[in-house]
Amino acid sequence: GSPYTYTVTLTGGCGTVSTTGTITVNPNNTISLSSGIGTDTQTVCINAPITNITYNTTGATGATFSGLPLGVSGVWSANTVTISGTPSVSVGSPYTYTVTLTGGCGTVSTTGTITINSAILSPSSLGDITECEATPIQTLTASAIAPIGSTVVWYDAATGGSIVVSPTLNSIGTITYYAESVNSTTNCSSSTRTAVTLTIDVAPIAPLSGGDVTECEATP
Repeated sequence: GSPYTYTVTLTGGCGTVSTTGTITVNPNNTISLSSGIGTDTQTVCINAPITNITYNTTGATGATFSGLPLGVSGVWSANTVTISGTPSVSVGSPYTYTVTLTGGCGTVSTTGTITINSAILSPSSLGDITECEATPIQTLTASAIAPIGSTVVWYDAATGGSIVVSPTLNSIGTITYYAESVNSTTNCSSSTRTAVTLTIDVAPIAPLSGGDVTECEATP
């Protein structure tokens, strides 16, 4: 029924005297999820974009955001809240965020969670390696720290192809490898491009057999 028009009429005395006015009553702000069911409780891999989370609002003139992971942000525009971005951290996951409406009437907020999974890879434990030509190299190693369930695969940095453990290399030069960790539970991966540098040197040449030799001048 808002706005309400009221009338004040005086009684007694002489004449009929009255005046009118209006009172407008605004409703409290509202906020409701408008993106897909479950988008406000989603799980993603680190460095992968989240599915946009949107809310419809009424009455508000803006919104504030707290608890979002680094790389994810929120905006309010034309009665719509949008949360989007690519999380770059996983420490502290799951993240519980809060959206609080500003302006209008009432204190209205809503919460959600964003869980970020990762497969964290440590540097190689061997460092750079130098080997002789045509000999098997050491087995390259790396360790997947967390979460449990990660496996590590080594790749040739030049070709991108996976390598065989302990191959025999027959060319001289330098080859750089990197490692990638894939978590079988979360299907998240992490890689490091600064891994082992493998240098192949020429195999040593054996000295001549027969010991010292003495010959006469000008003779074969």
